[in-house]
Amino acid sequence: MKIEKLAVHDLCILTKLFAYNNVEQMISECTHDIQNGIIDIFVLYDKDVLVGELRVMYESYDENFAIRGRRAYMFAFRVREDFQNKGYGTYLLKTVLATLKEQGYCEFTVGVEDDNVRAIHMYQALEFNEFLLRKQEEYQGDAYEYNLYLKK
Repeated sequence: MKIEKLAVHDLCILTKLFAYNNVEQMISECTHDIQNGIIDIFVLYDKDVLVGELRVMYESYDENFAIRGRRAYMFAFRVREDFQNKGYGTYLLKTVLATLKEQGYCEFTVGVEDDNVRAIHMYQALEFNEFLLRKQEEYQGDAYEYNLYLKK
């Protein structure tokens, strides 16, 4: 297994993990955010197969989510369905957490939808247990409602 930060010129591979309504918009937004140091996208490969992704936001207009240098928000955590329940997601999450701790981050937030039982279990096992807020968002025409949890 190998984890790396996704380069801007490789953003199109994310379509293998999620069916975007507007791929060009996603690429444009991610390009802007990566180039401006707002996010990184960590991807997990098993040999040459893209298995998962986890995005990290370093700054946000809402400090509940991210504060540069202290609190990082992890989102868009996806593992291919045929690789789920095999430890890949836990490996990706733990590795990214360790990387962020090495960079001085000491607080971490995640958003998780009520029906994502696997993610809820994984986050609870890793001590994301302080409820911060309930959030509703829309992305590319799809509505999402989730809870934001904090790990210190």
